[in-house]
Amino acid sequence: MYGALQLKPISLFLGLLVPLWASSAAAQDEYGQAPDFHTLEEVPEGELPKGIPIELRVRSDTRFIVGSDFGPADANLYWPRGSVRIGVPLSKRAAVRFRINGGAAVYDFDGTTNFFDLGPSSADPFDNLYSGAFALEGVYRMTEKWALFMQGFTGASWEDGADFGDSISGGGGLALGYRIPDRLELVLGVGLKSRLDRNGPRPYPLINLEWMINDNWKLRSHGQGLALEYKFNDELKLFVRGRVAARRYRLDHRPGDANRGTVRDRQIPVGVGFRWVANQHIRIGAVAGVMAYHQLRVRDTNRNTIRSLSADPAPYFELRIDLRP
Repeated sequence: MYGALQLKPISLFLGLLVPLWASSAAAQDEYGQAPDFHTLEEVPEGELPKGIPIELRVRSDTRFIVGSDFGPADANLYWPRGSVRIGVPLSKRAAVRFRINGGAAVYDFDGTTNFFDLGPSSADPFDNLYSGAFALEGVYRMTEKWALFMQGFTGASWEDGADFGDSISGGGGLALGYRIPDRLELVLGVGLKSRLDRNGPRPYPLINLEWMINDNWKLRSHGQGLALEYKFNDELKLFVRGRVAARRYRLDHRPGDANRGTVRDRQIPVGVGFRWVANQHIRIGAVAGVMAYHQLRVRDTNRNTIRSLSADPAPYFELRIDLRP
């Protein structure tokens, strides 16, 4: 259990976390994950061992949404994503990490679509949507409990056929981390980033929380939502999770006001799932639940909303595979 001196900084950080997390939904368009301590977590407080202990993680993450009812049209979504993360400790206190990720949103519409005010149509309102990003993160461990983080990234999100140069955005931020080994990890910070539909940068929060409530229960947040996790044993963890996922894409050339505009896909999935450690190299996870909120919003190049459609709740399923060579 925590002592009184440990509870004071925890209460302060958690008090700040609530309003920041509530505002983080708008910051998920491009890259909303805060840095963490993991690259340094296995490095002892001494000299580095011989050789560089590189951390390599490869992740495949796929989401299926079935039968989203947008009113005049139903839609199914196939959303595959993947990422590669490489972490390299530079000393006993400093490390850098590179992250490359990418994905696609493949919609299959059934019914009459009128997303661009061009009249009813039986065709899909847009082609496949793609995204990719490269991020550089750094951490400097000032003491056993405190660390300083930095983040910089650039990425692109575009409809098939859109101008790639008009689809690029980027940004970066700084954060402060506090850690009690095997009990609490908390990172809070702020960054600035550009957006496809706005002039100039805008702030976004950096939030990362891992709180071991006791030996079996953990509360987690990585900027995109909250999860309550139960450790069944060393290989299996069960959890309930809610999160916000949003991304804005540059549209291709087309008739009307939506020519080279943007479409934002915002989702709030709520579900239950598991993580299973198959062996030291493979981890498998799955989530099933309800897409509580799903909105597609189209804007023109002057940031005026052309069309905004929200779907009724629909079932969804996610499958994740982590490889750690």
